[in-house]
Amino acid sequence: MCSADLFLGLLAILFPPLPVWVKTGLCSADSIINVLLCVLGYLPGLIHAWYIISKFPESYEYEVVPQDSERAHVTYVFVQEPQPQARPQAHPKSASNAQPNYGATDNNHNASSSAGPSDAHDDEGNAPPTYAEAVKGDHKIQTHD
Repeated sequence: MCSADLFLGLLAILFPPLPVWVKTGLCSADSIINVLLCVLGYLPGLIHAWYIISKFPESYEYEVVPQDSERAHVTYVFVQEPQPQARPQAHPKSASNAQPNYGATDNNHNASSSAGPSDAHDDEGNAPPTYAEAVKGDHKIQTHD
């Protein structure tokens, strides 16, 4: 017996038809028999409920998962943007300041540095804006008019 059947066995002590309904359905012959036995007496209904629980045990069939082709090894891939040779840069970055890109695109690399603090991260390495700076401004409410 699994833990679900043990729980139904304890539940049968409180109300014997309930585990029978779980196992066989609400409108089954076993359900009607159990209700009639409970009307005749508590003990016959309880014994019948325990019989139904043992007659229909829970069986779990687990699907076999194929083995991992990488044998659970983790592969880290660092994607860096290729540096073109002919592209002039207004603010050259030092080699010690370069950070990996991780596949993210940098749409602000051609923007001028006068764009202001609203840029997410500019060429000079300034920090992104705070939450208060990001949400300030027009707060328009869209209506369904």
